[in-house]
Amino acid sequence: MSAILAFQAVAFTAPSDVTALQDFYEALNSPPQLKGWRLDGGDPCGESWVGVSCSGSSVIHLKLQGLNLSGYLSAQLHNMFNLKTLDVSSNNIVGEIPYVLPPNATHINLACNSLTSIPHSLPAMKSLRHLNLSHNLLSGPVGNVFTGLQNLRELDLSYNNFTGDPNSFKSLANLTGLFLQNNKFSRSVAYLVELPLTNLNIENNDHQINFSNVFQEEHKSKIKKKDISCSYVHCVYWGWPSIG
Repeated sequence: MSAILAFQAVAFTAPSDVTALQDFYEALNSPPQLKGWRLDGGDPCGESWVGVSCSGSSVIHLKLQGLNLSGYLSAQLHNMFNLKTLDVSSNNIVGEIPYVLPPNATHINLACNSLTSIPHSLPAMKSLRHLNLSHNLLSGPVGNVFTGLQNLRELDLSYNNFTGDPNSFKSLANLTGLFLQNNKFSRSVAYLVELPLTNLNIENNDHQINFSNVFQEEHKSKIKKKDISCSYVHCVYWGWPSIG
C-alpha cells in the first residue's frame, strides 16, 4: 500500500492511462523497441515513453507506427478518454479490433497489419475525423457500422475483403476522402454522388465500377481519383493534417 501511495504522489500521468498502456504493452508481448515502457508502475508522460505524447497528465497521442510490433490490440484502450491519435500502422498486429476504441479519438490509423474484425461501436465515436483500416484481413459486409459519424472526413478501407453494398456511407455528410479499392463491394454506389468527396477510389471491386457512369460531369470535376498502395508514406503517415 505504501508503494502505491508513493507512486501516486510522484507520478504525473493519470492512473487510468498508465494502466491502459501497461495492458497494451503486455498485449504487444512487451517489445523491447518500446523504450521506457514497463509492466509495473512507471510514468509515461513524465518518463517520455516511446510513442507517447501528453498534455498535462493525459496521454493524447499514441504513435507506434512501423516498429515491427506483434501481438494484439488491448481492450483497455477504451479507458484512454483523452487520447486523440492512435497510430499503430505498419506492424504485425493480429486479431480483432477491440469492440470499443478510445471514445474521443479524432485520428485512428490501424493500416497494414493483420486485423480481422471491424468494431461495431464506431458510431459512438462522434469526434472521429480520420480512420484508416486499409491493408488488413477485414472481411464481410460493412452494414451500418459507419452510420452517424458526422465528423468523419477521410475513410480508407482499401485492400481488404469487404463485400456487399456499403450503404452506411451515405450518412457521412462531411466525408471528403473515401478509399474502397481492392475489395468486393457491389456496384450500388450511386449515393456517393451526394457526399462532398474530393478524393475517391472505388477501383478493383467485385463488379468493376465505372467512375464516369456513376458521377455526373459536375461532380467528376471536383473529385480526384487516386490509387494508393501500401507504401511506407501512406500506411505510416497517411497525410494527416495538424491536430488541434
